[in-house]
Amino acid sequence: MINPKFLYLLFSTASIDRWNDQIRPVDFVELDKQSHKMVIAWLLGRIEESENSVSIDWRKLIDYGVIEFMYRAVVTDLKPPVFHYLQKHKKKELDEYVKKVLFEIVDDKVKSKFEDYISSNPQELERRVLNAAHFLASRWEFGIIYDFYPKAVGVQEIKEKIDSQVEDYLDLTGVRRLELGIKSKNFLEICAMLRFQKRWAKTPRIPQTSVLGHMFFVAVLTYLLSIEYGACDKKFYNNFFTALFHDLAEALTRDIISPVKYGVEGLDKILKEYEERVIEERLLPLLPPYLREEMGYFIKDEFSDRIFVDGVLEKVEDKELMVKKYNTDSYNGIDGSLIKVADHLGAFIEAAASIHNGVDPVELKNAKSGLLKKYKGFYIYDINIENILNGLDKGI
Repeated sequence: MINPKFLYLLFSTASIDRWNDQIRPVDFVELDKQSHKMVIAWLLGRIEESENSVSIDWRKLIDYGVIEFMYRAVVTDLKPPVFHYLQKHKKKELDEYVKKVLFEIVDDKVKSKFEDYISSNPQELERRVLNAAHFLASRWEFGIIYDFYPKAVGVQEIKEKIDSQVEDYLDLTGVRRLELGIKSKNFLEICAMLRFQKRWAKTPRIPQTSVLGHMFFVAVLTYLLSIEYGACDKKFYNNFFTALFHDLAEALTRDIISPVKYGVEGLDKILKEYEERVIEERLLPLLPPYLREEMGYFIKDEFSDRIFVDGVLEKVEDKELMVKKYNTDSYNGIDGSLIKVADHLGAFIEAAASIHNGVDPVELKNAKSGLLKKYKGFYIYDINIENILNGLDKGI
């Protein structure tokens, strides 16, 4: 079973401030940065594949991205200059420290992925895509700080440093496009702005997670569940990025709370139709034409189980068939039911963490008890979700 202590360690990144030695007009947290980074990595990687006919090992890229997130969850209190200095001069010792912390709370599959990552070549294409995405996400954040007060001591030096780091990746077509173009940059801008939309908008919480951070946390939960049941490579890719983008439409519609969405008869259907229209008209045109169909596949009807048969999209009503029959790359499947479970696990952790931190409005208590009731005795793909929730309830 997935260790609840491991999930709470990852969730702690929602409380870890970034740039906390700078004058900031808004707060930046590590969870949001990691989400933004993986969104950028998807775009850079897909552009590189489609326009340069290179092959990216997406399973490896996702593994590496999530391992880097785990790594930062352990050592993120280190300021970037200190972290990068230690990586350069004390990499082995730093790796061993992170390994010691993580290996007490993760299973053998994750341990193996961590070992693969720390022994990998930093010049691998997958690592370079992730590094480029890292610097681009950092530059986006720092651009707000720089514009707010460019005269602060050291700010100009940091700006020049980050610009220089991004320049090292101009051989990647996607990086050049983001430096020169507008549409792809605006797509990423829409994604990045989700860090300013807060989850549970009318409910006080600590930490107060963003939609952007939530999307990535759900993607990581989906990743762990996909490993748990043994998803094929294509579903591994589709599941992760469907989860990562599952609330993307909220950048255009804002979050509409469930009591309103489902309390007014027929409203949920109307809102879904509106979402699909604004996705088609305002979001997909910002992507290169060859990525629009894939993004539509990710974010339209995101919680349905679906496959392709002879090039035709089909929904699967019996979710168990997604494992027993359709767990092969040829079906290009998405485990929507699994992503929905991950979404609920993410909501449970958000509620449980806030209650533990002393901010416990009735809405959070009701959400937590409601999810425990909903998933009582519930299994998906032979994974006992009730046990995971009970572990999370007791494990904080």
